[in-house]
Amino acid sequence: MIEQERFLVPSSQREKWLEVRQQGVTATAVSKAVTPDGYREVLEQLRKPTDIPDNDYMRFGREQEGPIIEKLQSLVDIQPNDWLISRDTGEKKWMMATPDGLSSNHDVIAEVKTTGRDWERWAKVPGNYHRQVQWQLFVTGAEVCIFAWMLRVKRGSVMEPAWPGPKFLEVTRDEVLIERLQETAHRLYADLLAIRS
Repeated sequence: MIEQERFLVPSSQREKWLEVRQQGVTATAVSKAVTPDGYREVLEQLRKPTDIPDNDYMRFGREQEGPIIEKLQSLVDIQPNDWLISRDTGEKKWMMATPDGLSSNHDVIAEVKTTGRDWERWAKVPGNYHRQVQWQLFVTGAEVCIFAWMLRVKRGSVMEPAWPGPKFLEVTRDEVLIERLQETAHRLYADLLAIRS
């Protein structure tokens, strides 16, 4: 179980959520920072935080997150989550993630995506999502992630789900990748502290 103190702030408190995220390394940041170009991009964002402009794809993804989690709830013990969670309450509090769903015992997390391409299987899912999921598993201590995706189609100017429900699969921990992500995160956090000092 994740201790109550590790639930830092809900994303519904957007300004506070963004502020707390800037103090550490999130799944989004570490998944991008693994590549040299991605590392530079993440560092630049930490130096000069800027909002990513909203777009139709992002809005569609946010709108579909709830319905996708609802469909998963009929199959597995998962509840929606919008809390930023830390790895612990001490030395690793700067390691953070916001999985889209959590089981009642916190052994299972969920991550949902909308996409213009049917990935069919885990091997076809983009690498940054592999890394994001593994960081979330590490931060939460969960053993499994239910990774779900919904294909989107455009009818006229409106985006719609292409299927009645999401496709999903179970992803287990990859300790080798988690170790690599921790190394990247430690470098990133050291650079973040240097920027802030």
